[in-house]
Amino acid sequence: MAEEMGDEIVRLAHALNPAEAHIWEQALRDAGIRCKVVGDYLDAGLGDISGIRPEIWVHRDDLERAQKTLEQHRRDNESEEPTGDGS
Repeated sequence: MAEEMGDEIVRLAHALNPAEAHIWEQALRDAGIRCKVVGDYLDAGLGDISGIRPEIWVHRDDLERAQKTLEQHRRDNESEEPTGDGS
């Protein structure tokens, strides 16, 4: 039973859209974190329904490192976004 607990999968985050989810997935994989995007194609069958968003799932053992990696990725990308003032 203890061996099964190491393989427990938990939700890390909700993404705004499938593209964002897959960008996050790549950032996590680049950091060596096993992850999976879940629900990224639900809108194809159901349409754009609020509340249905893609999720990133990771192994519980990787959760803390994945949270830190995702936060760093978000900070790095905030600084790269255009400011709207032509710069």
